[in-house]
Amino acid sequence: MPEFSRSLLAQAAALTVVDTARSAGLLERPLAVDPVLAEAEKELFFKMFEQVADRRRRNLHELSSDEVSSLFTFVFARAAEAATNLANRQPNRFETLGMFDGKVPLNADERLVGYFKKLTFPTDCARAYWEWYQRDAESLPLRGTDPILPLFEALKWTFRISCHIAVEKLEADGFRF
Repeated sequence: MPEFSRSLLAQAAALTVVDTARSAGLLERPLAVDPVLAEAEKELFFKMFEQVADRRRRNLHELSSDEVSSLFTFVFARAAEAATNLANRQPNRFETLGMFDGKVPLNADERLVGYFKKLTFPTDCARAYWEWYQRDAESLPLRGTDPILPLFEALKWTFRISCHIAVEKLEADGFRF
């Protein structure tokens, strides 16, 4: 997978999310980076890959557009949770509830929850990703690449940018990191 993360396909998938964030005015400053959030990302995506593997064992290889959209909402919500846990110095206990069905719980600071519920970032990212994938991804050289990889690259950047959004909001609300 390290080779994939440097591929044009991965970069294009990531760019769909970055461009979406920029056009929404959500990336005015450099991305918030924290080792705890990086570890949270690894932990979360490991669990997500496990869920995908479980689906595949049950012969569920395709994702519907609703399931893809749910994944974007899922990582958005988990980013709020991770940032809240960072601010409160609590461990992450990521659950995978709602990952594919759109019923994603949002367990975070109350003010952050209110703010995140107003944002359309995850649905905007899902739409941008889906449009990009339908339009361009298949023309890029996949060379046997699992189609879940570009999706997870976009989800990874959605998580990172969502963490950034959450950290900025929590800082504005007086939290210190």
